Amino acid sequence: MKKFVSLLLAASLCVFTLVGCGGGSETAAYNLNDIVAAVEKANPVSNPRDVDDNFIQLDMLLTAENIEEYAGKVSNDQGNSALIVAIKAVEGKASAVEEELNAYKTSISTGGLYAEFADMEAMAADARIVVKGDYLVMVVANTEGADYAEIDTALDEALK
Repeated sequence: MKKFVSLLLAASLCVFTLVGCGGGSETAAYNLNDIVAAVEKANPVSNPRDVDDNFIQLDMLLTAENIEEYAGKVSNDQGNSALIVAIKAVEGKASAVEEELNAYKTSISTGGLYAEFADMEAMAADARIVVKGDYLVMVVANTEGADYAEIDTALDEALK
């Protein structure tokens, strides 16, 4: 009987030990609107419009099937480069979304969308793409004096 009780206690100790180890690799769940709002404090978006399906799919050329949800703002002023997009990718698709974000960054910083606005291209060339688990955030600083150091700090805080 003592051996049975000892074996039972040892087995339950093993189970509790394994359960305690399970949560370490999970990424926290983030509110995408909170991320956008936090970054917008460091990178104000003039005349903002919400990022919508058309912008995600037709302007950024992101694959909708890889995205679970998104939030963001983009400047509606022709001479301003401000963009903040927070994305929750479908599980396992973050690297595919990151590739597409990098392609978009290249397109707006190398004579593409902003060809006649050198200051906008410069901001786009330094755009930030941050990945944390299945979450991705892309930020292009505004051309009205935004500082990427402050944007980096806001991103770090928002993705704690």
